[in-house]
Amino acid sequence: MNNVKRTVLCGLLAGCLASTVLAGCQGKGVDGSAAAITVNEDTISMGTANYILRYQQAETTYLMQAYGMAQAGSLWDYTFTAATSSTDEVTYGGNMKDSVQESLVQFAVLRQHAGDFDLTIPEELQTAIADTASKTYSANTEALNAIGVSEENIKEALELTTLQRLMFYPMVEDTDTEVSDEEAARSTITYARTSLSSYNSETGASEDVSDEQKETFKTELAELIEKVGSDAAGADITALASEIDSEGISVSTYSYAADGSDFSLAAEVQEAAKTLKDGELYPEVIECDGYYYVIRMDALFDEAATETQKQTIIDERKQTNYDEKLQAWVDEAKVTYSKDWEALTVTDAEGYTVASAS
Repeated sequence: MNNVKRTVLCGLLAGCLASTVLAGCQGKGVDGSAAAITVNEDTISMGTANYILRYQQAETTYLMQAYGMAQAGSLWDYTFTAATSSTDEVTYGGNMKDSVQESLVQFAVLRQHAGDFDLTIPEELQTAIADTASKTYSANTEALNAIGVSEENIKEALELTTLQRLMFYPMVEDTDTEVSDEEAARSTITYARTSLSSYNSETGASEDVSDEQKETFKTELAELIEKVGSDAAGADITALASEIDSEGISVSTYSYAADGSDFSLAAEVQEAAKTLKDGELYPEVIECDGYYYVIRMDALFDEAATETQKQTIIDERKQTNYDEKLQAWVDEAKVTYSKDWEALTVTDAEGYTVASAS
């Protein structure tokens, strides 16, 4: 389609796979030309499927280690209770393979239905895919050959992920984008608050502040109310709060559904907000939920926040539309998995890292 958005390739297109542990692992002996998954009449080869699997394993390992969530060699064999059952236990590696398998099936059905929208990968993206596949394979030939991955497999993997991104737009063109003010209406308040607990570095626990501190905090917020004065609508609450000798006052702006259905602050704050009109300041310090609050109603109907919410609603509708279409195709598809694919596992015995292909 001529009007398909040209998306920037990321993820797989921006990196490559480099093996760090291959000796004695399942990666050796993989026949990349053999079938891995057949969806209707469309087959994804072992080389392509294994490349996507190992790339995902590499990226996940890198991210988890970067955030201190796992040490090298001690991640994929851990077990946990599956969300669908209180008794079924799966390894992190098994769970990740299941996720990749689901993605592969989705890739296949999206490729099969691309013709429904006269969609092909634009020439400039085809060139970028071929160039990236070539660089990736050249930089990692030995490691990739060891897991049955060819340059063509990398190219196919990039084509599949690119089609997935491109297919979103034509699939959601029939989404209803009309959103009324009433459906999207947002109210906005500004609130200043002080926490009535503090972190004890010696015990590592949160503790209530003393009665004396509570009284000090309440006095400070009462002073803030006085500073805001009669010109509450035009007052810069952040600036006024900074004039008070206190490190504990934080100021935030908060938008929520005008009917209050998604109000996530304390109920007492919500009840106080209901009493206010545009630009009005609640006249008292509110104590609730472990905080002291001062609140101002900025707008019962916040036009800017409402417009933002309209776009959020449209985006959610589009995603739901896309997900439902894709799931229907998957549900209708005849899917078979080869013994070669079923034999692959993600374990701590085989590790991978992500590197840049220059």
